[in-house]
Amino acid sequence: MNTIPDLIPLHDSRPGLRTLLQVEVRDAVPAAACEGEAGVSGSSAAMLDFVASTATLDRYHEIIEPAGWRLNSYRRNPVFQNAHNYGDILFTLGKAVATEVRTIAGAQALCQRIQFATEVNPVARIAYGLYKGGFLNAVSVGFIPLRWEDGQGERGASNADPPSSDSGATRRGAAPRRRYLEQELLEVSAVAIPANPDALALGLKSGAIAKSDLQDTLELLRALMATLVPESNRRSDATEPPNVGAYINQRLDLARELRRVMQKA
Repeated sequence: MNTIPDLIPLHDSRPGLRTLLQVEVRDAVPAAACEGEAGVSGSSAAMLDFVASTATLDRYHEIIEPAGWRLNSYRRNPVFQNAHNYGDILFTLGKAVATEVRTIAGAQALCQRIQFATEVNPVARIAYGLYKGGFLNAVSVGFIPLRWEDGQGERGASNADPPSSDSGATRRGAAPRRRYLEQELLEVSAVAIPANPDALALGLKSGAIAKSDLQDTLELLRALMATLVPESNRRSDATEPPNVGAYINQRLDLARELRRVMQKA
């Protein structure tokens, strides 16, 4: 049985893959691509519909079959993060209030309705503006392959999931390098916000995002770094908690990039 190389640990430590999916971004309106969520007011919440993962080749020359998405694990914790940064409140952009596979224009697609946390997180306001304004059109998904077929016709399956008959999707079209027939969705993430200077600059210029959102993000960065290591513990002989140095350096780089974009605006 063939295997998939280069699996990486996902946020729950299970080995899987991450890849980009192009999305069509739509305003969340009644009877749109993803509907049926309860308890959310479409008129007041900052929500967008993402239509993604139709069975087309990605940049790795692979196909992810939309009918093969298994969604229960993701639905139990449907957070929408930035760049797969879990455990960091700064990069919790919102949540998916609906995630399902639907038929769109005669083809199946993974559809999500994302509610952005714009009222409490300035980074979420930036993300919402960039997606709504058309400056970002992709998400990153983390998933565990369950069944797949290589381009030469050799099939594979995870040890936890025995092979089962497919719907004939593997016989459509030219053979890609690999076609994923069944996969468990664990993560959906925005792509590198706000560390995307080109999109930020264009978003500022167009008015899709406000300069005040960048300033609010800088202030939030300062507050988070200040609470990471309390002032009373900052002694020359103090031992830093694990990864504090890397965390601070990453946030300082982010702050410098935000300042640069603001200065050029």
